[in-house]
Amino acid sequence: MQNAPTARAVGAFHLGLLLAGFAFLSPAFAQTAGGQATPVLAGKVELVEGDVRFFDRGMTMRRPVTEDSIFEGESIATGSNGEVHLRMEDGGFIAVRPGTRMRIAKFRAQGDESDAMTIGLLEGSFRSITGWIARFGRNNYQVRTPTVTIGVRGTDHEPFHIPSGSPLGEPGTYDKVNQGGTYLQTAQGRVDVAPGRAGFAGLRRAERPRVLESIPAHFRPTRHEERITRRYQEIQQRLPELRENRRKLAQERAAKVEQKREPLKVRRFDKKEKHLKHAEQHEKKQHAKKQQEKKLHEKK
Repeated sequence: MQNAPTARAVGAFHLGLLLAGFAFLSPAFAQTAGGQATPVLAGKVELVEGDVRFFDRGMTMRRPVTEDSIFEGESIATGSNGEVHLRMEDGGFIAVRPGTRMRIAKFRAQGDESDAMTIGLLEGSFRSITGWIARFGRNNYQVRTPTVTIGVRGTDHEPFHIPSGSPLGEPGTYDKVNQGGTYLQTAQGRVDVAPGRAGFAGLRRAERPRVLESIPAHFRPTRHEERITRRYQEIQQRLPELRENRRKLAQERAAKVEQKREPLKVRRFDKKEKHLKHAEQHEKKQHAKKQQEKKLHEKK
């Protein structure tokens, strides 16, 4: 009789699936921390219920609690009863649904044109009320799944990826739009999705993305749905102010770093000046020596 699998063995199995699944992301997004010294804060946990696990870049697992941080490059896995809400650093909001595996593949929110966010969705669903990254740089926010890239236009939307073999519905990527608009892009083409509609890109690579006639049944609201819906207007009204505050904060931090570097620059400049003066003096001595040797030679 075989022993039942341990919690550690089960965790290792899910971890292996998570690592293997995110191979569809580009190497820059899929790799571990490497030389990155300071983790980039992407958001804070606002609510957590049931089975929720975070994995850092080294794939070390932790159980989040309210006000915990999540960083760029980290992954999220929720069980059948798990849900986690994230307050993002660009003023946006993400509610991760049960049965989901996803990654905050890329994140930067400094209040300027270089801000960017890329989410990798391997399985399951989340609801995203986009922040200033999508509002002020629509091409800078993307959701990537094994079949499609989703872009937005200042949006409240719900991407949903069903892997092959799942009983939930036809395998592929769905995106339901509540506010704003999104598009689904594959090598075969692009389709725009309006509010109240859902788009779909199947696993069969030859098919173009399309808009569905009705919202699929697997889009099931959780008990927090009304609370999430109210957040849309709250977030949209505050985004310009939040972005400007972040831009000023980033500039202040950069100025402080520059102030710390200034004495070092002065020391380097002084050292360079001394070196140049020494070289100049040496050259003068050499010139004088040659002139003296020339005069002695002429006398002879």
